Amino acid sequence: MFAVGAIDAYFSDAYADIVAATALSKQRQPSIVLPNSIQEIKVPIRAVLETYNSRDWRWRMAARTMVDSTSFLSLESIRKSFNPFFRKGHKLFGDKLAEWIQHPDAKIRLFGMSTNDYAALDDAGKDKSIKNTATSQFAERYEDIFQRRHDCIHNCDRPRLSPQRLTGAATVERVVQDAVFLVERCDDHIAAEFHEFLLGCGCPLNIIAQSGY
Repeated sequence: MFAVGAIDAYFSDAYADIVAATALSKQRQPSIVLPNSIQEIKVPIRAVLETYNSRDWRWRMAARTMVDSTSFLSLESIRKSFNPFFRKGHKLFGDKLAEWIQHPDAKIRLFGMSTNDYAALDDAGKDKSIKNTATSQFAERYEDIFQRRHDCIHNCDRPRLSPQRLTGAATVERVVQDAVFLVERCDDHIAAEFHEFLLGCGCPLNIIAQSGY
């Protein structure tokens, strides 16, 4: 439960950071052209209009307030929030699975196949395995983890009127490993893609350097 809560906290902080950094970059460089998808982000007007010692805090506090009532405990909510900041071909999660499945920390339980088995396939086989196996396995694994946390907190781990069993001695350890895998892979990706996002908006490098990414 702590590990899954940490996933939610990480994505909340990361999303607030990139929303605030985007607004601050536009404030510092008005010539930046933001894509239409960013216009759908709604920040609380009161937080924007409050008086702060530093005007930079206006957008940071607005973004922080915005995510306070948002849950990131589903891959869909993560995908919908972050993908507007990512280039075509670099979206979460489908576009990244071919890369992630080859990571040294990748587990069979996450993708339905080992790194070695995937590497042995030709290009057509790799594409097919991602489409038919890895995508659904990845989604199912994290859906199960998020749902189990929900059942533990809200239903005393009783989704069907009786407590669930732990399936093995390493069940909790594996959940923690998979939580770390998701956060670390996404953190690397967010940092790289947000830099590209600002560049694509016409943001000068000196302004990007001030954004924190």
